[in-house]
Amino acid sequence: MQIRSIILYSKSGAKRVLDFRLGELNIVTGTSQTGKSALLDIVDYCLGRDEATLPISPIFNTVAWYAVILQLPDTRVLAARPAPSPKAKSVTNAMLEVGNDLGVPELSDLRINTDSAQLRQQIGRRIGIGDTRSEPAAGSLAAPLSANLGHAVLLCLQNQDEVASKRVLFHRQNERGIPEGLRATIPYFLGAIPEDQASLQQQLLRAKRALRSTENRLKAAQEANQGVESQLQSLLGEARVHGLLPDDSIGSSDRGMAIEALQQASSFRPTRRDGDEQQRRQELLLTEQSAALRRQLRSLAEERQLLNDLEAEAAGYSGAVARGMSRLSALNLVPEAVPGEHSCPLCGNELAEPDPTVTDMHATLEVLRGQLDNVQTVQPRREQALREIEQTATRLREQLRGIEGALSIIAEQRSEQAGLLGQAEAQAYTRGRISAYLGQISTTTDSGHLQRLEADVAVAQQLVQGLEEQLDSEAIDDQLTHSLAYVSGRMTSHARFLKLEHGDGLVRLNLKKLTIVTDTPEGITELLRIGSGKNHVGYHLATHLALHQHFVANSRPVPRFLMLDQPTQPYYPSDMAKARGRLEDITVDEDRVTVTSLFRLMHRVVTELSPDFQMIVSDHADLPHDWYQESVRYNWRDGEKLIPTAWLDSNPTP
Repeated sequence: MQIRSIILYSKSGAKRVLDFRLGELNIVTGTSQTGKSALLDIVDYCLGRDEATLPISPIFNTVAWYAVILQLPDTRVLAARPAPSPKAKSVTNAMLEVGNDLGVPELSDLRINTDSAQLRQQIGRRIGIGDTRSEPAAGSLAAPLSANLGHAVLLCLQNQDEVASKRVLFHRQNERGIPEGLRATIPYFLGAIPEDQASLQQQLLRAKRALRSTENRLKAAQEANQGVESQLQSLLGEARVHGLLPDDSIGSSDRGMAIEALQQASSFRPTRRDGDEQQRRQELLLTEQSAALRRQLRSLAEERQLLNDLEAEAAGYSGAVARGMSRLSALNLVPEAVPGEHSCPLCGNELAEPDPTVTDMHATLEVLRGQLDNVQTVQPRREQALREIEQTATRLREQLRGIEGALSIIAEQRSEQAGLLGQAEAQAYTRGRISAYLGQISTTTDSGHLQRLEADVAVAQQLVQGLEEQLDSEAIDDQLTHSLAYVSGRMTSHARFLKLEHGDGLVRLNLKKLTIVTDTPEGITELLRIGSGKNHVGYHLATHLALHQHFVANSRPVPRFLMLDQPTQPYYPSDMAKARGRLEDITVDEDRVTVTSLFRLMHRVVTELSPDFQMIVSDHADLPHDWYQESVRYNWRDGEKLIPTAWLDSNPTP
């Protein structure tokens, strides 16, 4: 895309048409205040810039519309916009028209049919700017950025405040948001980012979502398959608790039998009353069993106490008998021939009361021995009885704990189900869970289903991997490095041709800082640290020519023109020198050579790229060389200006 014409319309309908040669160097020279610098602002405005930067003066107030006719390879485009009012800060209205034989329209033919955003989008598509929306990094608050014609134009314009700046390398770089846009879009315009990056990013996003969904389904199926048996047994127990299965039904470790039992439970349709009555009967039965067990335990406790009491009494009796036997054992000392029962066995005197005979005491001793033997014989049987009682009590207590546990479960279930409408609702809920799970395991536990899910995951992973490879950041970085190396080589060559300070080193474009760096003996030096505006102009020119050489060589979607405003301003310091623009007005011979070299470099690059590149330069210089004079398209001196002074007469302004 190149500029065929720039058109100004007066409010009275008069036209000022400036035609430019395609694929050539076009120089607009002249004195100050002739409107040369406004050409760049007009092009910027007509190509969609909303901010009103056009001059405010009586002569410019006579303009009603601004327009440019752009030449594309297969057609022409008219981009026209109404002149902003003096108080307007921004304008969005625009007109866009496309045609192969498009000529300069009349003022009456101009009409608003679009806005600046659509104008940029439509022209951008026609020059090949694709869907290049770049997604911000995760966690970033920045909005997605799409490259458009506005970003491309930033690489095609250099006004007089920028072309000699050591801080600003690109057009409008010092404005808010522009540096971020340049860093994001220059890699695309250099060819490092795929044309369909936004589409690929959206496809990758959808593919990752599909992969996560498939992986989740596979994981759920695998977990379901691993825990089928335990879940089946849990559901069987729940079904029995809620009366969906008989109380005497038992679980089976066989999956088929368990599923069959659950299918039976899921089809069970008990009434609400039957379910309540069955639960009450079950609870009543368990309560009665608990009471019976408690009675048996109390009876066993009484028997145990009785045996313990008998044990204590037997121990006391045995002690008494042992003591009696100990006393009677003294009979062994009495002689066999003793006095009668009426005489004392020691002295033989007559007793008032007769004593028992030795025979009688022996008889008593024998009786005591027999009783003691009887007590000792009963002791083992009593201990055996105590052991049996303890064993029985232990067994009954275990049964009682089981029954009380069941009653506790019933109580907990009743509490949990208190919010339900009744047992019928609880059964319906359980039947629903059983039916849902049976429907799930009918597919998720099937080996064929698992294999299909695994295959789906593999396919989704391959798709994600393929898209990631196309959007591989390392590949993009490699391509960007390659493109910047090409540009760097051209920049270095141009810097050496212009004999710029530090131009003998490798000159490079630093995208991160949006500046120029070059190698020096002291290390890497940025443009900010290189002195004089003359060097700044040279490095700006070298950089932008190198970029456009890359754009043309690689058919990148960037307009095929470069507009420079006042590139020789550091060489014409006085108003007299600016008015004449001659080489002899430059006092230093070296500066004359440099000014000539600047335009010679422009002419050479445009010629090399012809017919695919155009330059429009507004400047004071009016060099005597034939090739320069052939490139002069307009020479505004001796009263000639961008806007004819006659417009003031036909367009009076207050």
